Amino acid sequence: MKNIKDNEDDTLRDDGPRDIAAVGHADSSRMIIRKESLNYFDCMEVIYYDDMLHQHQQQQVQESSESSSTSSESAEEEKDESTKEEKVVDIDGNNNKDENNSMVIVQGGGRAHRNRTRLRKMAQERRKLLENTIRSRRRKLKAIMSEPGFVMTLDKLSFVCGVLTIMVIEAVLLLAPERMGTLYTALLIPLMVARYIIYRTDRIHYFMYDFCYYAQVLLLVYMYKLPDNMELGKAMFSIGNGPLCVAIIMWRNSLVFHSMDKMTSMFIHILPPLVMFSRRWGDHLAKREFSLYERIDGTILSNLKDFWLGPFCLYWLWQAIYLIKTEVISKRKLEYNTDMMTSLRWLTRKKNSTSYKLISVFGEHNQLPTFVLIQAVYTLVTFLVMPLLWHSIWLHSMYLGAIFIIALANGATYYFHVFAKRYIEEIGKLVSEDKVE
Repeated sequence: MKNIKDNEDDTLRDDGPRDIAAVGHADSSRMIIRKESLNYFDCMEVIYYDDMLHQHQQQQVQESSESSSTSSESAEEEKDESTKEEKVVDIDGNNNKDENNSMVIVQGGGRAHRNRTRLRKMAQERRKLLENTIRSRRRKLKAIMSEPGFVMTLDKLSFVCGVLTIMVIEAVLLLAPERMGTLYTALLIPLMVARYIIYRTDRIHYFMYDFCYYAQVLLLVYMYKLPDNMELGKAMFSIGNGPLCVAIIMWRNSLVFHSMDKMTSMFIHILPPLVMFSRRWGDHLAKREFSLYERIDGTILSNLKDFWLGPFCLYWLWQAIYLIKTEVISKRKLEYNTDMMTSLRWLTRKKNSTSYKLISVFGEHNQLPTFVLIQAVYTLVTFLVMPLLWHSIWLHSMYLGAIFIIALANGATYYFHVFAKRYIEEIGKLVSEDKVE
């Protein structure tokens, strides 16, 4: 703790691990500060405690004035006491429990203000130096990561890891479907950590508040906390195979093996349906029983409740949390940082796009409610076929196979229409450079 204590010299001494203390003396006229021993955080710490001291003094003056207005006798006593001795104030208010910490004496408001100004100026200088150092290191790191050799090595590594992961998923699904949840968890955690770091750097981390990430949390809760809850299981079956799986088509997810970002997006949309497939049909796969369909149990109303109403309530819970976060808690932050991306901003960033026209069908000022309505309708529509998939392993397998083929087609489109074009352009540049030489 930093307490008020008399000091025999007039220097800023090292009385603790931070090598910082503000010292005043009745006979001294200036304060000596050793700049080389102070950093930005040390300066700000002194300023912080000094501000606390100033607030404490103001509070004492206010209490003194209030008491003087109610009782003239107490006011006279306070006035007499104030002229007898200097007021010694415990900055941390902890009654001198730690005697080894540095001490601060407050003698006069003028010198305290000058010292605080000098410390604040020094803190600003240290902060600028720190910011320049960080920017310089970031530029060097980006330069290294932008080198062709580094990028190609990273792409090759991502390609190998992506293909191997697909092979491992296939092997687990066919040989040990009961282990699919464990594999999903082992892949999800590092992918989400890496995605958050990358998205945070690119200022698009608000994408991670979307429904697909919320579904990952629900699936983890179901697998490890409520694995025997049949109602939650059916709800997760609908969520995983409904809006999450169909999002591969809507967001044009693709199997581009050299792109970690594209493969991560693919995995978070395809792995939950595969987990629910293995949990639903694990016994059938082990026994090699593949009946065309199973008898639909329950009534129509009970099936609608399990596969439609239950998951839709979970969806609206997410929607409420999302709106509270983006429109209440972080509203000012998002308005100030217009470059921070959300799903709505991403879909409406180009005014000539189909998504912009669809979301603005009721006017630009109604884009948010229109977007919420479109998402709700989309979610409900994807829930409609879930009872059929639940009762037929053949339909479920063909459904997931069709989604996977679409993802493959999207990946082929990228490789031959985007990647190959860029590659040919690069080769052309190299050939032209060789001819010039």
